[in-house]
Amino acid sequence: MESFIEFHSRSSGIYLSVRSVLYRKRTKYQEILVFENDFFGRVLALDNLIMTTTKDEFIYHEMLSHIPMKSHPNPKSILVIGGGDGGTLREVLKYPIDKAYLVEIDEEVINVSKLFFPELSKSFDDRRVNVVIMDAIEWVKKSNEKFDVVLIDSTDPVGIAEGLISESFLENVKKLMNDISVICIQSESPFYHLEILEKIYKTFKSVFSNAYVYTAPIPTYPGGYWSFTISFIGLSVPGIRNQYIIQNLKFYNDEIYKSCFSLPQFLKERIYGIN
Repeated sequence: MESFIEFHSRSSGIYLSVRSVLYRKRTKYQEILVFENDFFGRVLALDNLIMTTTKDEFIYHEMLSHIPMKSHPNPKSILVIGGGDGGTLREVLKYPIDKAYLVEIDEEVINVSKLFFPELSKSFDDRRVNVVIMDAIEWVKKSNEKFDVVLIDSTDPVGIAEGLISESFLENVKKLMNDISVICIQSESPFYHLEILEKIYKTFKSVFSNAYVYTAPIPTYPGGYWSFTISFIGLSVPGIRNQYIIQNLKFYNDEIYKSCFSLPQFLKERIYGIN
């Protein structure tokens, strides 16, 4: 049986057996691979890095989406940067929003999701959705739209996604944000990518004058432990301000909101400088 190995360091990583390869193609931007695993189901990998699986995708997508959406008192306009699989879009569409923009550089990711991950990609059929196939770095420079919540659902910040954590990019995003708004980004593994997490936190705090880190367990991501960084405009600290109730979530609940900002000591010391 064929195998898939993703290295997280020179001497460690994750191994998945491959029951069958469903799709493999190199696009202008990256290599896209979809395969079946007996435990995790269908797996989407970009440049040999696991992006999502049908078994555990709900954790990542719910935590990237619902923490910021519940932080805003009444989110109506949403910008998703990246997120071509459609999972983050699916979650924000559970709220009574007016519009959602998704800006994805590689259209083939969307096409592949529609073929192999219908439980994620059904979100693209919603009339409130506007899909833009373009480099988000260029799009935010030109757009005149305004948003309540911005979610940066990018691949790891190397290669085509590296610019999405730059101060200049975030300053341009800030111009598209309303007076009361929230921005959140996936900020990598606290174990394997602590330097990247620290860089993202410092950049967010520099641009938005506040930043907070929260975490979630995601089995197929490096270390099984993932971080997110969130900042606010017109709001001071995290808190549940949106009282809209969503049924049938699989991971997020209000107790998770309250607990996910509690960080282990090594992160508090490294990120916040708290001994």
